[in-house]
Amino acid sequence: MADATITLSGALTMLEIAPQLPRVRAAATSGTLTVDLAAVTQCDSAALSLLFELARAQAKRGGRLRVEHAPPTVASLARLYGADTLVEEFTA
Repeated sequence: MADATITLSGALTMLEIAPQLPRVRAAATSGTLTVDLAAVTQCDSAALSLLFELARAQAKRGGRLRVEHAPPTVASLARLYGADTLVEEFTA
C-alpha cells in the first residue's frame, strides 16, 4: 500500500483540465492519494468531476483520497453535492 501526493496547478476548468487528466489518472494508488490544490488558480465543476473520478479510482484499488487546500469554489460544490463524503479528508 503506497501513498502518493499529486499537486495540481493552474486552471481546472472545462476548457483547460484535459492536459492534466493523464497525470492525475496515473497517480491512483492502493494507499492514500493526497491531491494538493493550493496552486489552482481557477476552477469550476470540472475540478469536482475530476475528484469524483479520482475517488472512484481510489476505491477500486482499495485506496483513499485526501484533498488539501481546496479552493472555496470546489469545497462549496463538494458540500453541495455531498461529494465531500467521498473523500477521507477535505480541507480548504
